[in-house]
Amino acid sequence: MTSPSTSKKPAYTAIVVSIAMAFGGLGIFAATLISDTTQEHSDAPVALAPVKSTATSVSSPWAANPMLMAQAELVTASNTPTRTANDSPAMMAVAMKEVESASQPAAQPGSGLTPAMMTRMELRSDFVPVSAAGSTENAPFGRIQLDTMSSGQNAIAQLGGNLDAVAKWYGMSSSAFRQLLLSDKSVHVDTKGRVLHIDEETVIPGAADGTTMAASTVTASVATAGGASPFPFDQTFKLHTKPDSTRVLYLNFTGQGSYPAFDTDKAPATFSNAERLVIQKVLLRVAEAYAAFDVDVTTEAPAVPAGKIGATILITPQASSAGGYAYLNSFSKFAAGAAPAFCFPNNLAYGEKYIADCVSHELGHTLGLGHQGQLPTTAYYSGQGTGETGWAPIMGVGYYKNLPQWSKGEYANANNKQDAYAVMLSRGLSPRADDHGDTIPFADALVAKSANGLNNLSGLGRIETTGDVDMFSFVAGAGPVNLKVGGAILGSTLDISLKLLDVNGKVLATSSATATTLSKTLSATLTTGGVYYLSVSGAARGNPLTTGYTNYGNLGEYNISGTSALSSVTAVAPVIRTSAVTGKGPFAIKFDASAVLPATAGDFTSYQWNFGDATPVVAGATATHTFTKAGSYDAVLTVVNKAGVTLVKGVKITIS
Repeated sequence: MTSPSTSKKPAYTAIVVSIAMAFGGLGIFAATLISDTTQEHSDAPVALAPVKSTATSVSSPWAANPMLMAQAELVTASNTPTRTANDSPAMMAVAMKEVESASQPAAQPGSGLTPAMMTRMELRSDFVPVSAAGSTENAPFGRIQLDTMSSGQNAIAQLGGNLDAVAKWYGMSSSAFRQLLLSDKSVHVDTKGRVLHIDEETVIPGAADGTTMAASTVTASVATAGGASPFPFDQTFKLHTKPDSTRVLYLNFTGQGSYPAFDTDKAPATFSNAERLVIQKVLLRVAEAYAAFDVDVTTEAPAVPAGKIGATILITPQASSAGGYAYLNSFSKFAAGAAPAFCFPNNLAYGEKYIADCVSHELGHTLGLGHQGQLPTTAYYSGQGTGETGWAPIMGVGYYKNLPQWSKGEYANANNKQDAYAVMLSRGLSPRADDHGDTIPFADALVAKSANGLNNLSGLGRIETTGDVDMFSFVAGAGPVNLKVGGAILGSTLDISLKLLDVNGKVLATSSATATTLSKTLSATLTTGGVYYLSVSGAARGNPLTTGYTNYGNLGEYNISGTSALSSVTAVAPVIRTSAVTGKGPFAIKFDASAVLPATAGDFTSYQWNFGDATPVVAGATATHTFTKAGSYDAVLTVVNKAGVTLVKGVKITIS
């Protein structure tokens, strides 16, 4: 066991396990929730290996994902991590006094920000936000020195002749930058001319100074299991969603320098289990907002920051008139100890949803996103619709709706039509690789286990891009099939649509388009046994100009469960081997499906190859085909087994 840490992070003497949410095909990672925490463990994060399926008729590498568990084991930690040395009550008092300056004049009319607050917000002078072109070279900020942090007309006047250069750095015209400063009072420039959003309109009413605690989080449908912890409490500051990613969003609850740690019980020296529970739930909600991206959302700073790109957000109680703030375009080379974004939980009623929505919003600013409001004067749009499908843009204010999503301003009177995904991609945040095939030939098999006289089906997945479709196969006998697909345990950002198809692509059943829930069910009675397919995708809802939304923001995780009638037929798709999958045309590729598997020995009675380039179908277990034109092709093999079941399998070919 390693000795307790003396650095500016919690010390640990119990288990610490990286929780990975990698859904990419075979990369399903599961975390074991260990209830015996009296045993000593290493402090090093442990990446868990994929769990192999024990499926019978259909094999697949699915495993339970802790980020989607509806119920979790309550685990009590045997040791309580301490906060940093700088987070003593005395230091907290000093920090709070440092920003409490009510006797000082406000920096601008209508703002609760004092000069001391703004001085404390400013990053050190050598920090350079990334330009619209993705560079930090030749920035104009080194030559700029303004009198004070400012906004509106004051900022325009102070920038003077430097305004054009600053606007160009952020990818705006001078007139657009002036209009932004005049129309959005959250937009400030610091004394070096760097842009930051100070979100004074995102404070929860009655929550100022931490005197009001949220009685419950604002969510219409997703309930957490009382005091149950999604993860062992001693893992709270070792949680990772994608530890192999070079992109990092670090949620720092442990304090930094004179900034105090997250504290709800006025016991700043330790983290209680109640505090850790809130932290875990915040992590889960933020993880879902960024689930579709190749980024590690974590409560642990990278041990080796070299080569990492990202941002740190401090969740720290402070005397402030804002819910949070963030420097624009500050998602850049990761540096330990640098925090370009903040959320103030004392101004957010210490509510998990409020904090998580603030964190997702402020991190959006670091990735180049501006506010989404409504013309003519609403800076932050608070959403539309009601109940579980009540919707709001993450870059507006999502506190009061169950479904905050990324948006490109497709609601009525939107004042900002930034394509959020395109902007974040330009800042270096890419979507995750597609985890499941989009069509029947590229479907992944659901886990199938025989129990209680039924075929029990399960699976996991993620919608990574707008319009993504994930296709799954399963073998079923004649009789009823019932399937349910639900989103993440907390903060689901995915409204789901389901289709049941046969091998020819005929739609046999769909989920209800009018259901008032994000999760969906599908039921049908199959007249014959065979291989069937489940299509999972995002779903637009109603009229986006009134109470609905488009399919743009429907990204996130989901889990599949259900049953079908047992089948007496074993149906395993063939294995395709190729001599190559890429080449420069004209290019000949050999295809071979003659490999004998134990479950398919002598099983197939016919083979037909369709190479996807409008050439005639070719019969036989093997074939050679020449692709003459550049393009991407889906080569599909259709086989029939002895039981008369038709099976398909595909391989993608790229010709340059």
